[in-house]
Amino acid sequence: MWTIETFLPAQLMLIHFKQLRITNDRGAYDQLIQLAGELKRTYKNYSIGSIENVQAARRLFHAIRIDPTRRRPSSEALLNRALKGKEFFSVNSLVDVGNWCSLDFLLPICIYDANKIIGTVTIRQGRESDAYLALNHQEINFHQRYVIADEQGAFGSPMTDSLRTAVDLNTTQAVLGIWAPADYASQRLQQHAAVFAERVKKYCGGTVTQLVNLRNPSETDLLGESKLR
Repeated sequence: MWTIETFLPAQLMLIHFKQLRITNDRGAYDQLIQLAGELKRTYKNYSIGSIENVQAARRLFHAIRIDPTRRRPSSEALLNRALKGKEFFSVNSLVDVGNWCSLDFLLPICIYDANKIIGTVTIRQGRESDAYLALNHQEINFHQRYVIADEQGAFGSPMTDSLRTAVDLNTTQAVLGIWAPADYASQRLQQHAAVFAERVKKYCGGTVTQLVNLRNPSETDLLGESKLR
């Protein structure tokens, strides 16, 4: 069960998958590289801040009190890499799909191994003890920042996620998330989720069991009460 403890000035679209088959197949990675090339050609004469949806991710960060000029949203960092022609790295088929979708939607995406999450999950303000080793192998403290926490402590945030709940080739169940600002069109976010789910099915198999948009407490649905048809 996922709940929100305090007001969340954002949206988090969650997709729960089971029966995944994660591999080192590079099909999704090839799609990521193709999209990066297309974006580089399309936006070669644009400033990054003028590209559609870059501002949406920045609004998200401003809303959660993170300066996007000091810590770029992961989606903008991917776009910046594409525009500069820098190399992308393949992790596994599921993470590659996530990076592809993040670059496509230009919104931050998170992916968690559901079997590594302990008990009830809460989105809340970080406490002094909330710190974890992130995917970039840096220890980050999340005191007074928004975090996703289970009964063992914080494991995710709009900034970066933890190594503790990272997916790998043994992952069979996962929770996928798309972060968006509160003013982002919910129908468009739903469309992103549908595309994300179809891409995961194509490259990782699996079945969607639940889909829900977590917002503020008065609007919150609990994961498990809304099903993708």
